[in-house]
This record gives sequence, C-alpha cells and structure tokens, in this order.
Amino acid sequence: MQRRIMLFSLSVFLCLSSLSCGDVIKPNGIIAMLTDYGTGDSYVGALSGAILRINPKARLVNITHEVPSYDIQEGSYLLASAAGEFPAGTVFLAIVDPGVGSSRRPIAIETKDDKFFVGPDNGIFSDVIRTFGLKRAHSIDNVSWIRKSGVSMTFHGRDIFGPTAAHISKGAKVEEAGKVIDKLVIFARPDPVYDGANFRGQVMHRDHYGNLLTNIPAEMAAKAGLKNGMDLTVRNGLIMAGATFENRYSAVDSGRFVIVVNSQGRLEIARNMASAGDSLRVRAGDEIVIGTTSLR
Repeated sequence: MQRRIMLFSLSVFLCLSSLSCGDVIKPNGIIAMLTDYGTGDSYVGALSGAILRINPKARLVNITHEVPSYDIQEGSYLLASAAGEFPAGTVFLAIVDPGVGSSRRPIAIETKDDKFFVGPDNGIFSDVIRTFGLKRAHSIDNVSWIRKSGVSMTFHGRDIFGPTAAHISKGAKVEEAGKVIDKLVIFARPDPVYDGANFRGQVMHRDHYGNLLTNIPAEMAAKAGLKNGMDLTVRNGLIMAGATFENRYSAVDSGRFVIVVNSQGRLEIARNMASAGDSLRVRAGDEIVIGTTSLR
C-alpha cells in the first residue's frame, strides 16, 4: 500500500512538473473572439448563439470584431497582442477568413502556454505561434462537432469554428478535432533594423486614434541611445515629419508628433490629440523609417 502511494505521488509530481503534461491545464470556459465581422450585422450574434447552444456556460469575451476586412496580418498581430493577457485554458476564436468555402483548412491548435486557438489555416495564427510556441495542431474533421443543420459555404464561423471552440471550452481535447497537421500557413514579417542613422520597421497596427504601433523593440531603441527629449524624424516614403522621443503622449504640445515606448515594449508613433496615421498616410503593413540624426 505504501509503495502504491509513493508511486502515485511520484506520477503526480512528474505530471505537474512536466511542460508536456497536456492534461494539467484544462479549458477554463472563456472563449475570446476576434473577427472582421464588424458590429453592424447579425454575424457576431449568430456566432455567439452557435457557441452558447453547445456550451451555455461559456464566458464570451470580445477582443475585437473590427479587424480591417480581410486583413489577416493585422488580425494576427491583434490576436497575439491580446492573447498574452488571458489565463491558461482560454479558447481563442479567430476568424478573418477571405478564403471561406475554399480548400483552406479549418484548424484547432494548442500553444506551449496552454491556450487553445480555433480558426482558418490562413496565417491568422502566425504571430501567436511565433510568440507563444506551438504544442499541437489538428484539422477540424470531427463531423459531430459541426453545425447539425448543415454547413454554409459562407459562414464557417457559425457552422464550424464556433461549435469547435464551444466543444473545446467544455473540456473536449484538441486531438478530438481531427488529424494531426505537420505544417501550417505562417507568413513572414520583416525584422526591424537600425543602421546607425535610421530605424526601419513595419507598422503592425494603426489604432483608432491614428497611433502607429511598430515592430521596433524598446531594447533596440535603448541600445541606439534614445533618450527622452531627443529630436527624431519619421518618414513614410516621401512624407516626413519631425518628432520627439518621450515617455508619454502629453509630453509634447497638442498636434506635435511624439514617439513613445508603448505597453507592448515597442516604438509607437503618435501625434498628440491628432492622427499620426492620417498625417503620414500610413496603414498597417507599411514600412516606417525613424531617423536619429540628433544622435550622430
């Protein structure tokens, strides 16, 4: 009897201390949704209803339904930037799906930080996988999980993705979704660089204030010697503006450009009480150049 107890205790210890023990972290009932559906139509409501029909106890959280239409890369960034704040066991439902009804695969994945993601295999999970790592991926083949009254060729969110997220949130294993996938669609992003005079980076997101969130890390800026009060330049093609490096937006006068380290630890270009994006005519995905002539 004592030996059995010791063996049981050892197995529990190994399970709890192992990063690969997939049964330790279970779904917590939260389903966090990100789509490009907007809020002016019935799509979000129908998606929510399809989930609650299967799991009435699900806690639905809206990350955003305002991803720019068809913009997989911006959706990928927004998903990854929000996902890190959720607890382990959360199910994320990400639907930016211009290829709905085509041969692209519906998938369910689990990341190394014990979170679950459901959506199309079109690159929407690229930044999640880069940030948190991939534990496992499965195609959604389980016909018992999809909408019983049939699958529309135009609304896989309601008919496939929502029900799958609901089943996982109730405790079903990702492996039950379908066969293992070895390769996923993952898009590349250009690495930010500093050449001694300029930072070159990509605008990952333009928020509704017109602030431009870049992929240039704070560590790169610190290594280059940026300090509060330094004068910089910002350029998008032929459009250029002067800016100041500060620790908050209000450190400059209204209408002035300011560059700050944002809450995600990257450089952000703003215009105090105005839109930097409109002024520089920048969209997500554009290259941006920040000049550091005052450092030379």
